[in-house]
Amino acid sequence: MADSGINWIDITFDWCVNFLYKIAGLLSISYEEINIWLFLIIGPISLLTSFFLNYYFYKKIKNLKKIIKIQRQEISEINEVEVEEKKTDYLKIFGMIIIIIFILYFLELKN
Repeated sequence: MADSGINWIDITFDWCVNFLYKIAGLLSISYEEINIWLFLIIGPISLLTSFFLNYYFYKKIKNLKKIIKIQRQEISEINEVEVEEKKTDYLKIFGMIIIIIFILYFLELKN
């Protein structure tokens, strides 16, 4: 059937044509009808569906990246606030220790 001069292309083409003839026979339609179904109906619908799904998932990933960025920013801000709170807590504790040391020191001086 095929006569391109390239052996593997001729073998592949002949195999595909024979396969389509067998499928067309099983479905009780002609070879031309199965070609129209495959290459003019099913193929373009599959391609358009693929484009739609790719676009949908691209947008979804883009939105998820924005959400992750916002969450990371919120977490870093929360951590900064916690660090500041801990600093003030440490300063309070340090001040209380100094006061206790002075009280104990002055109590020792009186004795």
